[in-house]
Amino acid sequence: MPKLIGAAQAVTSISQSQVISTFNSSGTLTTEAHTTQLQYLIIAGGGGGGGTNAGSMTVGTRGSDSSIAGTPITTITSTGGGGGDTGTFTPNPGNQPGGSGGGGGRHAVGSGTSGQGHPGGDGARANTVGADVAGGGGGAGADGQDYQGPPSSLKSGDGGAGVASSITGSPVTRGGGGGGASYYFGPQTTGSGGPGGGGTGGSTQGGAPGTRASAGTANTGGGGGGFCEDSNPFQNFGGGGGAGGYRCSVPGESSGGGASAESVLTVVGSTPYTITVGGGGAGTPVIAGYGNATTGGSGVVITKQPAVSVTIASSCWDLRTVYRQIKEDDWV
Repeated sequence: MPKLIGAAQAVTSISQSQVISTFNSSGTLTTEAHTTQLQYLIIAGGGGGGGTNAGSMTVGTRGSDSSIAGTPITTITSTGGGGGDTGTFTPNPGNQPGGSGGGGGRHAVGSGTSGQGHPGGDGARANTVGADVAGGGGGAGADGQDYQGPPSSLKSGDGGAGVASSITGSPVTRGGGGGGASYYFGPQTTGSGGPGGGGTGGSTQGGAPGTRASAGTANTGGGGGGFCEDSNPFQNFGGGGGAGGYRCSVPGESSGGGASAESVLTVVGSTPYTITVGGGGAGTPVIAGYGNATTGGSGVVITKQPAVSVTIASSCWDLRTVYRQIKEDDWV
């Protein structure tokens, strides 16, 4: 009866453990020898909070971009968060758009970037609602809150919420927007920071220490809180900073702005990839004695190289053996 004849096979098993790498600052990722797929979470630096200090008005600075670059991929970049707005500012520097947009003051809110984040919330002038109130910065997972006006309690908007990822094994929320701040015609309630590292809005209301503004949390891309002091009688806004752009390729998770996870990267083993982690944007200057901070939080890049388990059979059938077995009718 014919039978299958084959050359001896040398069987090799390749096993490579999962590797998770967290970059809190820029550096180089060198892939493991057998890595072909790379999952990522890339968050840019958050925008700084806007506001006033001793009559000087400052629009927050945009955060810096974060990225992964190398061969053969197309560079993946997350956009820095938009800065929080303030009152009269001529010319307006246009820092409000970003990964997520900065909160509005007198000017229009900052827009978010598609697939990365949400817009900031609206502010309002005193001639509309009785006080100058600012919007919260946009978050990766939600719009910055608009100011809350009459007939409810007048307050500045909260920062938008971030998005949770389990790329490191347990869920962590990042990319929250900064809370807005205001002070005019009496103290007004400031906005809270969005879940995921957003800073809280602050003001000098009630004297030192007042309501303390806080910076976006480091390595979350959170936006900085806005800040206002009371020496400027008009246009006293402090928009919250927008969160840094949020891009994720972990299957089943989400990117910012309500987008689905992106495609996993196809990479080459034992190859270096350049990781850039963006810093947070500068906010309005703080006042001595109030302990305030309005800068955006720095970004973060996290990568996951999935585990690899492959069995490889080396060698092939020798042609002389194939010919002999065919002649003997022992090959099928």
